[in-house]
Amino acid sequence: MATSTSTTTALELGPLATVLQREPIEALKSDSSSTVDPVLEASRLADSDVPDGGYGWVVVASCALLSWWTIGTSYSWGVIQGYLVEDGLSTPAVLSFVGALGPTLLAAVAILNSRIMRMIGVRYTGMLGIFLIGLAEILAGFAVKSVPGLFITEGVLLGLGFG
Repeated sequence: MATSTSTTTALELGPLATVLQREPIEALKSDSSSTVDPVLEASRLADSDVPDGGYGWVVVASCALLSWWTIGTSYSWGVIQGYLVEDGLSTPAVLSFVGALGPTLLAAVAILNSRIMRMIGVRYTGMLGIFLIGLAEILAGFAVKSVPGLFITEGVLLGLGFG
């Protein structure tokens, strides 16, 4: 015969500290009592200042925008493809290949892109990629009646920019 036993334990949490109850950072900076370790004091002061002045958030926002643009363009190709098939431009198989060429080149040119990054730096490589993506999107607007034009713009040029 099997028996089961359960135990219940109740926890009571204290009040949540609000922002006003916390010690301000200026108080940490001005605390110069002899009981505080100088290494700990220096660590607190170093951690309280933002090292890049907040520019890191600009980089994070830029990366989020780039990811949104790259992934959004790839994922929305099906909507564009549906319109182009209805318009009678080509078959769904051919237009699917156009849409898949960009993300495929993202991985295919990775080694080439790493060499370019070493030569000209990460920032300029990113700016070159953005330029190619923008150029591809603008030129693709003029190539909606041409399958070879879409292969070059939405396929190759966009894929090189993604990579």
